[in-house]
Amino acid sequence: MATTSYLYHALGLIHHLLLRTEFRGGAVYYHVARKREKRACAGCGAPWWEVVLAGAFARVFRAIPVGRRPQFVVLHGHEQRCRRCGSTLREPIEFAKGKRRRTNSFDRFVVELCGIAPIKQVARLLGVGWDLVKDLFKQHLKAKLLRRKMGPVRYIAVDEFSIRKRHHYMTVVLDLETGQILHAHEGKDAQALIPFLEKLKRRGAKLQAVAMDMSPAYLQAVRTVFPYLDIVHDPYHVVALANRAIDETRRDMYRDFKGQEQKGIKGSRFLLLRALDKLSPASTSRLTDLMEMNLPLYQAYLLKEDLRMFWNSPNPWTAESFLDSWLQQARALGNKHFAKLADTLDSHRPGLLAYFSHRITTGPLEGINNKIKVLKRQAYGFRDNEYFKLRLYFLHDSIQAFAG
Repeated sequence: MATTSYLYHALGLIHHLLLRTEFRGGAVYYHVARKREKRACAGCGAPWWEVVLAGAFARVFRAIPVGRRPQFVVLHGHEQRCRRCGSTLREPIEFAKGKRRRTNSFDRFVVELCGIAPIKQVARLLGVGWDLVKDLFKQHLKAKLLRRKMGPVRYIAVDEFSIRKRHHYMTVVLDLETGQILHAHEGKDAQALIPFLEKLKRRGAKLQAVAMDMSPAYLQAVRTVFPYLDIVHDPYHVVALANRAIDETRRDMYRDFKGQEQKGIKGSRFLLLRALDKLSPASTSRLTDLMEMNLPLYQAYLLKEDLRMFWNSPNPWTAESFLDSWLQQARALGNKHFAKLADTLDSHRPGLLAYFSHRITTGPLEGINNKIKVLKRQAYGFRDNEYFKLRLYFLHDSIQAFAG
């Protein structure tokens, strides 16, 4: 038979005595009652000698199972009439919240299981509905999110990712020092970011810089809330623009050329997009052949590769000199796509040079985006968007193999 110590240590019941244990329908029922010396008025808090038992009630609560065997707590409670304040109230129930028919220890057990198993499997193990499990875990994540502090945030990265087909996006903000996702909101316009930045400002965050692409919407959002904050454009997005310029150059040439010249360009797309130091010997030989057949395209490739060296500059002054030289070469190339790229980089000069003051990129956020895709795929999509966001906020400390 279970003891009072078992009720306290295993089921989380304090200030209660075990009356009897009942085995029924494959489940265990522990009948308990509150200790007399632990009674108190639920209204004024008067001690046990000031209260008189004025009625009885019974409530059944689901408790933590033992293996596959369910356990329940049957509380034999009382109405209490207080001599001090004159009120007649039910005795307080400390091991369960409100009108719930579950013990607090059962709720905590569910939350712990959700950290290592999908919601559906947790519900099946415990013999409860999956919606109950999800709601408990969701409430836990909400409470945990409220305790998160924003004041220490110094460096953030902003990017968007696709949440479903047909150009539906979500804006995500990452704390680059802790790896925590701080914000997630549908859309990729300024309004998807401004409320979060305003919250950061209200909470006194000592924000020093933000890493992002060259999205006008995000730039507008940051400048609206933090007019003098450093914005850093990292290598990933800049090189992506250079790759787009050379790809469009290749397409134009392929359309304009005929015969052997066109044949020489055909099939060179991925060769031109790949970095020079990552080419295989066969690809290097192919690049040499391309140089002999089409010097302008080869020069454009070398200019694209030269741009990668910008981020190896030792300081902002060397970087600015390098950028000026590169912009001059790009415009002298006589290529409209590289001329457009040069204008774009020139207009975002402060964001490019800010990298050498803060050395932050959106690289960690790109890795998080892959985790988000895995989370969506394992869950076969999320019908509850609020729950999806909560899962994102704690993706950095998740250890489970499935999403729920």
